[in-house]
Amino acid sequence: MARKRSDGFRLVKDERTGIQICRFWFQGRDHKLSTRTRDLAEARRVGAQIYAETISGRRRVDAPKRGPLAPIVAEWLATIEPPIVSQGDWERCEQTWRVQLLPRFPHIETLTPASIEDFYRTRLREVARETVRKDRAVLLRFVKWASMRGRDYLHPIDIPQLSKKAKGVPAIQGRAVTKVDRAEVLAILQLLPRYSERKHKPVRALVTLAAEYGLRAELLQKLRVPEHYQLGDLEIRITAEIDKEGEARALELTPLARLELEAIAPVEGLIFGRYDYRRTLRKAAALVIGEERAQYLTLRDLRHAALTDLAEVTQSVGAVAAVAGHRDLRTTSRYFNARERAATAALRARSEADRQLESGRITGTITGTGLSGRSAEIILPRKNRDGRVAQLDRALPSGGRSRGFESLRVRQKKRGKMIL
Repeated sequence: MARKRSDGFRLVKDERTGIQICRFWFQGRDHKLSTRTRDLAEARRVGAQIYAETISGRRRVDAPKRGPLAPIVAEWLATIEPPIVSQGDWERCEQTWRVQLLPRFPHIETLTPASIEDFYRTRLREVARETVRKDRAVLLRFVKWASMRGRDYLHPIDIPQLSKKAKGVPAIQGRAVTKVDRAEVLAILQLLPRYSERKHKPVRALVTLAAEYGLRAELLQKLRVPEHYQLGDLEIRITAEIDKEGEARALELTPLARLELEAIAPVEGLIFGRYDYRRTLRKAAALVIGEERAQYLTLRDLRHAALTDLAEVTQSVGAVAAVAGHRDLRTTSRYFNARERAATAALRARSEADRQLESGRITGTITGTGLSGRSAEIILPRKNRDGRVAQLDRALPSGGRSRGFESLRVRQKKRGKMIL
């Protein structure tokens, strides 16, 4: 129910948000202005100030902005087009508005704090919290830009925070990466034809760059001469506008990459362009790794393999991130499984040591039957005259030596009594 005031305005409660609205008649038009508060006493004070400033002419009051939101969004996207932001960032903003935000906020009047919270709840039933956080970041950037341009664009809106306790729905895991090692990749490259059979596209050079540097397929499709490479160059130049993360970098050409680029690079224009390389790649890979593993092989798998090999060689996540173009080292860690390979190598080394024991290559003082049923001689630790183990003090790490685990020789040495 509206609360009438003798000084010419009244307060109306917004049923959706509970915020008090200052409403009054001035110059032949009904004005409705938000006090931005739910407290009635504070709303009366703000309402009186709004009304006084409007009547005296000190405050310019426009009618509430209405109409479609799409034209304002299109103008915002035009103002941040590359090179203002990276191509990947712009594409994410455009897709977020086109797919998620505009269908839910088609008009300016539908963009309210309450409707934004409803959007959060709906999206959290579909995707994980991290995805909703990215949607909110895009919305916040747009509202900040539009609000700075005055009421002709958009009224200032308080974007609600996303609850820290919100979890959302876990993302559906995609296809597992097909793991290939460096030897298998080199064998596949040798079997690949220089050009594809059907459309005569340079498939071997494309796969070679992916295998050498771990570059994404969409980046390789945008490489041009002379912007990114020219015949005789010793490096390939990745510019910010073609990289997903907007990271510009220069990568020295490896012998394999240089040989392939010099063979197929055009005089000018796109080096590769967009075409389907998968049929030719999988046909060659099936001869090396088998049809089952090669069935879904793509450049994405070769990217994982390349970054894994670089991690094992350099032992530096930062160096791998510099090649891959990652800003966050946590992103780089998702693309290699060096720790998994190291764990496998350690377990295999221990198994090999066990086999040496079973085969009798290590001799000792006790002869018995091993796990395989064969006899083996195992060496025992050497003992002192008092029967205590002499090597125990050397076997334990320095941080783990305590009085209860030291040999008699070590304890006597600490007391200043040396036993010969």
